[in-house]
Amino acid sequence: MFFLLAFIFFFTASFADDGKVVRLSRDEFVEIAIKTEPRFKESQMELLKKEHKIEQLKTGVLLPKFEFSMLTGMVPGLRKNYDEKNHETIKSWDFTEMGPFYGMNIYAAQPLNYGQYQLGLKATKADLQQKKMELEGKELYKKMEFLSYYYGYLLAMEMNKLAQDGNKQMRKAADNLEEALDNEEEGASQMDLLELKAGFFEIDKAVLDAKAGLKKAQLAAKFALGLPDSVVFEPADSSFVAINDFVPSLDSLKKWAAVQHPDIRRLAAGLEATSMQMELSAAKLAPEFFILGEFEYAKSWAGDRSTLSKNAFAPDPVNRISGTFGIGLRYKLNFWNQWESYKSARTDYRILRQTENYANRGIELQIEEKYEDFLVAKGKLESVRNALRATEGMLKGAALQYEINPGKTAGLLANAYKKNLLMKKDYYFAVYDYNMAVARLFAQAGY
Repeated sequence: MFFLLAFIFFFTASFADDGKVVRLSRDEFVEIAIKTEPRFKESQMELLKKEHKIEQLKTGVLLPKFEFSMLTGMVPGLRKNYDEKNHETIKSWDFTEMGPFYGMNIYAAQPLNYGQYQLGLKATKADLQQKKMELEGKELYKKMEFLSYYYGYLLAMEMNKLAQDGNKQMRKAADNLEEALDNEEEGASQMDLLELKAGFFEIDKAVLDAKAGLKKAQLAAKFALGLPDSVVFEPADSSFVAINDFVPSLDSLKKWAAVQHPDIRRLAAGLEATSMQMELSAAKLAPEFFILGEFEYAKSWAGDRSTLSKNAFAPDPVNRISGTFGIGLRYKLNFWNQWESYKSARTDYRILRQTENYANRGIELQIEEKYEDFLVAKGKLESVRNALRATEGMLKGAALQYEINPGKTAGLLANAYKKNLLMKKDYYFAVYDYNMAVARLFAQAGY
């Protein structure tokens, strides 16, 4: 699908001025729309930041504090003078004898509280998992929204076809009836003609509404895909039919949701994260142990140093070498501040525990509600499908009678066609309601 997305963007960029048409199936449309959605890109970046934080914790476990500094330059030499009054030798700086200098310092600290590190890492991973599940839940409902765009587009196309065809057929029926009246054919009724012409307003209104609906559906679909104005989107489906996706039983959906629903999994990750955070706050009440080491070395090659000492490591005002190593202990005297942090984490954990008690039942009730909506939509679709078959039978019967006696049955044929047209409209709306009922059910169940 990545290659398909790349192709779409290349396609639109290369032929934007030519008014090219992009055709996508339902699943392709939804997947590309999700990838194009800017808010999901931002959420992905948030996930990436949390992943970087985990990597930062991992790389910080070994020598989190390690500093190395180095310095080179020029320093003055040392001059040895004898003080006859005090009978002692005095060293003084000799700026006439400048020489090279090199110095370095290494400082390192290694914490020994490995348990705190493990708890912090687990809490961060659980927080990342919680964010992923939150994004997955939002994605389910966003997919449902994009499905409404796609199905709405197909519905608008069918409504436009019906309106155009209805306008054509009703005006044709009026012309035939008017011709029958002119020929003074038996059975031709002026009232039937007036009734047909009176209905032209509804037909014209339906045509205008259908065109406007189709235009809005096109704009919504192009916005979802991020297409420029010069590129036209069309669904790959040529007709609007009820989806044949398998819908599991209510019990199966409940069992699925109890384990796989994003909200349930997000709650489980949240419980783990707050539990780890509570343990981490408790662990921070104890002292922190660490190993500390430092090494410093400096050497100068300034003038007259050979007369003072031939030992490269002999200390003087410039030359020196030193180091420290030991085990340290740190304890925060503000115990109550850390204790309040622990209490806050414990409260968050208890709140999530309370939520866990009713979350699963709440999701089950919502699934039952959406499943009932699905059954109602399915029943209405079956009913309108049967009614559509009946109007098609009426239309065929009226057409046969019209062939036998056109002047007498022209009004009958027009009325039969009008009933069939309205029933087709109800059928396509029922198909839309059914398809969206399935989408809402799947989104609610996290299926």
